Amino acid sequence: LVVSGASVSGLALGPLVPLLLDTYGWRGALLLLAAISFNLVAAGALLRPLPVPNQPLGPPKDGPGLGRLLRHGPFLRYALAFVLVDAGYYVPFVHGE
Repeated sequence: LVVSGASVSGLALGPLVPLLLDTYGWRGALLLLAAISFNLVAAGALLRPLPVPNQPLGPPKDGPGLGRLLRHGPFLRYALAFVLVDAGYYVPFVHGE
């Protein structure tokens, strides 16, 4: 379920990219694809740790969130896995035209 979004978007963007290229040219198509991808920022903003019970609300006492996140082992493994997946992932709609 988690990785099905990449497959669904690969199937959906396959016919969409040639249509965008014919309608808007390569610059317009890339701009529209960037706008679609930019919507993922809102989804990424929702990915934050759940509050722990019996912990006071407010900012954490052990430093800023990004610095703490970059020292968090599971997050680093997760980010590294996606870097490796993206480096070797063949995307047909990129290479189709």
